[in-house]
Amino acid sequence: MEVLRENVAGVDVHKDMLAITILKGGAKEQPEAEQFESKTFTADLIKCGQKFLEKGVTEVALESTGVYWKPLHNTWTPMGIKLTVAQAAHVSRVPGRKTDVSDSYWLATLHRHGLINSSFVPPEEFQRMRLLSRHRTNLTEDLSRIKNRIQKTLEDGNIKWGSVASDVFGKSGLEILKLLASGVQDPTRLAEAVVTKIKKKEDVEKALTNCFTKEHCFLIKELMTQYDHLHEKIRIAEEELWKLAMPYKDKIDLLKEIPGINDILAIGILSEASDKMENFADERKFAAWAGTAAGNNESGGKKKDLKQEKETLT
Repeated sequence: MEVLRENVAGVDVHKDMLAITILKGGAKEQPEAEQFESKTFTADLIKCGQKFLEKGVTEVALESTGVYWKPLHNTWTPMGIKLTVAQAAHVSRVPGRKTDVSDSYWLATLHRHGLINSSFVPPEEFQRMRLLSRHRTNLTEDLSRIKNRIQKTLEDGNIKWGSVASDVFGKSGLEILKLLASGVQDPTRLAEAVVTKIKKKEDVEKALTNCFTKEHCFLIKELMTQYDHLHEKIRIAEEELWKLAMPYKDKIDLLKEIPGINDILAIGILSEASDKMENFADERKFAAWAGTAAGNNESGGKKKDLKQEKETLT
C-alpha cells in the first residue's frame, strides 16, 4: 500500500489514559515505532502535544470514543497538530491479541497509509453552539418526562382532562393543575378554571370528577414545581443560545423557509452542521450524515433489512 504520511501518531483514547504510537520513516522503509502512555490531565495533554511536535509529528489519528476525544482536539489543534477523528466501527480490528498499545499502532498504521476517513468536527464557535443546543434538548426531554408523570398521576386519580382537552398543559390545564397542587379536588371548582373552548363542555365536570387523595395533590405540587423550573431553565438556555446564533441570523431565516422549521430547530441544524455546506459533497451525503437517508445493505442480489439484521445480531 502507498504511504501518504511519513510521520504520524495513533492514539487509543480512554477516560484516564492514552496509549500512543508514533511511526516515523520514509515511504519506502520500515517505520520506526515509539510507544508510550499519557494521562489525560490538561498538563499531560500539553506535554504530549509538545512531544509530538519535537518528533516532527503533526498528523494524529484517534477514535471518537464518547466525549473523551474532545479535550485532545481542544488542546492539540491550537498547537498546530491536525487530528483525524475516526469512527470506532470503521477502524475496528479482528478480535484477538488486542491491547491498548496494539490499537494505537493499528490507528497509526492506517493513518500512515491514508485509510482513515475523518469524522466531521465543526469549528469552535459551532461546537459551543452545539453544546448549548444539546443542553436545551436534554432539558426538553426532561420536561417531557415530567409531563408524562403528571398525566399518569391525573389518570391514577381518575381525572380524564386529557380526554376532553386537546392540550393537557394549555391555559386551562395549567390552572387546573395549580388548583390540584393547592389541594382543591372539587370538580365544580376545577371546572370553573376552564376558560378555553371545549368541544364537549358538558363532559368537563365529569372528566374532573376524581378520586384524588392528599398524596395525589402533594405529588402534583412537586411535579409542577419541577415543570416550572425546567421551563425557566429552557428559557435561559435559549437566551444564551441566541447570543451565539445571532451572527448567523440570515442563515437561520433561510432555514426557516423550510416548512416545519422554527427558530430553535434552525439553530439546532446550524449548530450540528455549521454554516459551511462544502463540508458535505452533496445533499445526499448531508442527509446520510444527518441519519435521514436510507442505508444500502445488499449481498447476493438481495437487499437486507438493517433493522432486522441489528435485532438478529443482538
